[in-house]
Amino acid sequence: MPTAASTEFIALCRAQLRLLAEGLGASLSVVYMTEELEGGGESKLLPVVVYPETGVVWSEVMNQISDRSSNLASNQSLRQLIGNDAQVGTLAPQKSPDQGADSQIKRHQILLPLVSDGTILGLLVTTRETQPWNSAEHTEIQHIAQTISLAGILDRRRNWLARELRQQQKLQLQQQDLLHNLLHQLRNPLTAIRTFGKLLIKRLQPGDPNQSVANSIVRESDRLQELLKHLESAIDIPLITEAKVNSDTLPILPASQDETQLHSANLLLPDAAFRIESCQLTDVLDPLITSAEAIAQDRNLSFYAHIPRDLPLVQAHPAALREVLSNLIDNALKYTPAGGEVDVDVELADAGQSNLQICIRDTGMGIPPQDLAKLFTRRYRGVQAQGSIAGTGLGLAIAKELVTHMNGKIEVTSPPPGEDRGTEFMLLLQLVNGE
Repeated sequence: MPTAASTEFIALCRAQLRLLAEGLGASLSVVYMTEELEGGGESKLLPVVVYPETGVVWSEVMNQISDRSSNLASNQSLRQLIGNDAQVGTLAPQKSPDQGADSQIKRHQILLPLVSDGTILGLLVTTRETQPWNSAEHTEIQHIAQTISLAGILDRRRNWLARELRQQQKLQLQQQDLLHNLLHQLRNPLTAIRTFGKLLIKRLQPGDPNQSVANSIVRESDRLQELLKHLESAIDIPLITEAKVNSDTLPILPASQDETQLHSANLLLPDAAFRIESCQLTDVLDPLITSAEAIAQDRNLSFYAHIPRDLPLVQAHPAALREVLSNLIDNALKYTPAGGEVDVDVELADAGQSNLQICIRDTGMGIPPQDLAKLFTRRYRGVQAQGSIAGTGLGLAIAKELVTHMNGKIEVTSPPPGEDRGTEFMLLLQLVNGE
């Protein structure tokens, strides 16, 4: 029996052959399906279902069908059948096992190719004793053959898709292994950097201006360690093992679990649940300003921050807000050429004092008008994709998603060509107890 045929297809074939037996009086019916030979040879036919099932082995079934059908099934090219809608014949008289030695019976046989969309799938052979098939019965048998053909092509497509899915899952498993190896290798140098930062803190004298730089090294190392944990979790969604890949059961996550885990992974947050809480902006922004000042100095940029010390609390997720501000400040520093300027200004957005406004401005190359509308689209980089500055097109998309989940707003403006160059991102956050 061809291994490609599913149990569902076998059951359908058996039901159709039962109709031939019970409705049309067929004494013996067989469904053959093609199986490709190795090396690209001619397809051969293998029996998959016989009815009635009387304990007859496959070789005996072949002997009961005429030499004409036997040769056709095993040797003759199937494509010769396509020109004929059906082949009908009367088998040579055979002795009946239930009667005397002189008793003989005739079996009338129909052979129908199983064809769908020009693909030769197999052969339907049905026989009936004594009474020939009439045209109406012939039409009914053709309908049954068409049903089996349609089921056969759907079954083959399902098997093909299942094989493709398993192959993709194997590739995914290999990629998971590769990424896990890379993550493991990243942890060692990252741990070393954190250790060096802590040693540097111990060796610096109190009041040393480099103290904040050393603290930033340790802090950013801790942040990278946390992000690596989330990345490892994201790699394992869905978790596929070698046993699952090689099994016939294809692993599929329940919709609720899949959506929850993917949502958390896409947000790059430490918590699976996105909880909004009271947040002091300076607690999040001050460390980022310290790192930005060091980067600006290294890149010969002027960096200014105007952040009042008496700011009211905002409604935000601290980790999400840190990710947003880090992306915006990093972009401003990255796309501003040497000698340029980056400013971070924080103030109340309106007289009603319901929102806090954070503006991040730069004197960089600016954003063309045609790119502004798609700026927050995942993996869209516009003209920047042609430049020398590396990027993935994900930072702003992530920032937009996080701000939306915090019930805030983010807007971008960039002067048209001919005016002052630069870009301004404005982030609006709701104040705690704001109207």
